[in-house]
Amino acid sequence: MPNGEKKGITVRIDADLHAEVSQYLRDHSMTMAEFVSLALDDELHPKNQMKEGNTMANTRTIAVQVPEDLFQRIKDYLQRNNMTQRQFLIGLIEDELERDQTERESQNEAVSDDPDQDEDDPEQDEDAALDDPEADSDEDEDESEDEAQGFSMGM
Repeated sequence: MPNGEKKGITVRIDADLHAEVSQYLRDHSMTMAEFVSLALDDELHPKNQMKEGNTMANTRTIAVQVPEDLFQRIKDYLQRNNMTQRQFLIGLIEDELERDQTERESQNEAVSDDPDQDEDDPEQDEDAALDDPEADSDEDEDESEDEAQGFSMGM
């Protein structure tokens, strides 16, 4: 309140939630009044906790439908962890994208670090074909079968 006048709020909450809030207050050296004021202010005047440079103009909406039991589990999780759905989903998405990127980078490094793995070497393929006398005979058989059917792929 701009003029500094204070009013009281009395609420009854679940005992487990009260214990969690009390522990949080001890851990953060806060009073209940400070905590409730911050919580109410955050709820009434949400702040964008987006990365620098993002604005509402360049955000997109993702909407999914989930089974009721999963929705209730998510809702319970969010309440226990004092999170919004948005914070939860963005965190999951960012974590998975980061994990995927790290995995792809490590695979790329493994491929580039592997001295046994050569790029496709056309000369090596030709040498292998020349060393294998059966390779030519199989090809000739395939061509003669195709020619009998009116097809030819030979050069």
